[in-house]
Amino acid sequence: MRKLLWSAALVMCVATQACSNETAVLSLDPPQGTYVGGEEIVIKGRNFPAGRGGVSVMFGRHAATNVIIESPSAIRVTSPAGDRNAEADIVVMFDDGRAYQLKNAFRYLDATDNSKVMKHFGNKK
Repeated sequence: MRKLLWSAALVMCVATQACSNETAVLSLDPPQGTYVGGEEIVIKGRNFPAGRGGVSVMFGRHAATNVIIESPSAIRVTSPAGDRNAEADIVVMFDDGRAYQLKNAFRYLDATDNSKVMKHFGNKK
């Protein structure tokens, strides 16, 4: 019975990749912000080296500030300024040389179009 349970757990682990020891950068929350920057963004993933090293994050050509590995699944940053209505690649670089990229993962919104910005941030105004 125990062998059967271990086999089932292994199959589930492989099928969902939830047990993977590989570092991965998966998504941003929120995936957009105003082009002036200064907004808190959480980079979600798995197996980040919390407490064991540094990390830097680029939004296109611009470096994020206040970069903190909060947990093995979250990196919190402050977004840099960017180009209006443009998408930016996100590159996460760990100090051990590993780098991960999310293509066109962040959208800079035009802060002068308040209705568009509020719509994207969940306000109903």
